[in-house]
Amino acid sequence: MLRVISLLRNWVVGGMCVLLVACSAPISVVKPLDVSRANQSASAQFVVNKFGDYRFAFLFAKENGLAEINKQIKIWGDLNHEGVAIPIHLRVLKDEQVYFDEELVTTGVQWGQGIEYEGRYVNAAIRLIEVLELVPGSCTVEVSTLKDREAFGV
Repeated sequence: MLRVISLLRNWVVGGMCVLLVACSAPISVVKPLDVSRANQSASAQFVVNKFGDYRFAFLFAKENGLAEINKQIKIWGDLNHEGVAIPIHLRVLKDEQVYFDEELVTTGVQWGQGIEYEGRYVNAAIRLIEVLELVPGSCTVEVSTLKDREAFGV
């Protein structure tokens, strides 16, 4: 358990897809991604069964104590300040065709969520990357970091 929490504390987990369509089961694909270093990437394949909006986001694992969480908020940001920006490249292939391919800069934390990761419950702060409207079919997503961000380092 401590190994998983330690890993998540020092890394960001790319939450690769959350389906927002009503009456449909969400798709969640979670991959670790070290955002402190440039040229790190995480990718995932998934199947879209129903038309809808899909959120691509970074999930930051929260510490347990208030003092530690306040330190994390200074780096991650919140609704009132941007925190340390993370420049990324997001590429989404839909049925093996490029659907989205852009460099973006992510800032702030927009909401929180509890997630199950490797059999453990993790309380996460969520930084939105992009929301894309997807139709049914096979998708591949890849998120890559573009610059070093020492504030996120170990």
